[in-house]
Amino acid sequence: MNSLPIGVFDSGIGGLTVVNAIQKHLPNEDLVYIGDTARVPYGSRSPGTVIDYATQIATYLEDIGVKEILIACNTASAVALETVAARTSLPVSGVIVPGAEAAVELNESGPIGVIATRATITSGAYQNAIQQIQPGAAVISVATPLLVPLIEEDCMDEPFTLEVLQHYVRPSRLSECDSLILGCTHYPLLSDQISRVFGKPVADTPTATALALAKNLDQRNARNEPAREGSLSILLTDDADRSLGIVSRRLGVRITETKKIGLSELAAPDIRASGS
Repeated sequence: MNSLPIGVFDSGIGGLTVVNAIQKHLPNEDLVYIGDTARVPYGSRSPGTVIDYATQIATYLEDIGVKEILIACNTASAVALETVAARTSLPVSGVIVPGAEAAVELNESGPIGVIATRATITSGAYQNAIQQIQPGAAVISVATPLLVPLIEEDCMDEPFTLEVLQHYVRPSRLSECDSLILGCTHYPLLSDQISRVFGKPVADTPTATALALAKNLDQRNARNEPAREGSLSILLTDDADRSLGIVSRRLGVRITETKKIGLSELAAPDIRASGS
């Protein structure tokens, strides 16, 4: 048994879709979630910048005491996971491989589709992961940058959101695909609308990620005490009350506490040490 919390981070609030799945499948685990709301979005930033941000957050989580780190951000998982894993002594996992595995399981004989931020698409991370699982699989990737603003503005049920989705699907080759990966943690909040426009199965990356995390904990005998309800502490690098309210209400996540942490706490080891 290991009573330390699991550290989860994302560039903003979208990673709560993964937290929601963790609470369902690992309800006794304590979670510390960092949303880097002061520097969101990561999807338009350079790989080097994303690596710097992700490494700062992972180091902070290690310093405050967590037993495992889950990168719930697709962009950071795509470009920074290997570096983060090399710079911490903790197990580190991401969302790319579980998402790829879920899509391959759904797929029949056609291509697998991926919609994500430009940085995730450019990285080729999903294509690489899919082809590691199913060599020779065709992958069609489309950047869909308008979806996150629509979600954060609580426009998920608006008719024009369906029009935006059609704008991305119709001119692309996504209609040829047998399954679709939602390659951004925000996108599961639009899964019903995406399924309606896409017309075929959508991979459930949050659930696949939570189940992979459970397997990691079991392999290390690192689960928390079973007869308890886990807590969720949300740490944000900037105010994001509206976005947090929208997403947490939609998902029904159980939040124990929310507080703000300064970027200086992430960037400066001396400050972290003196404050611990």
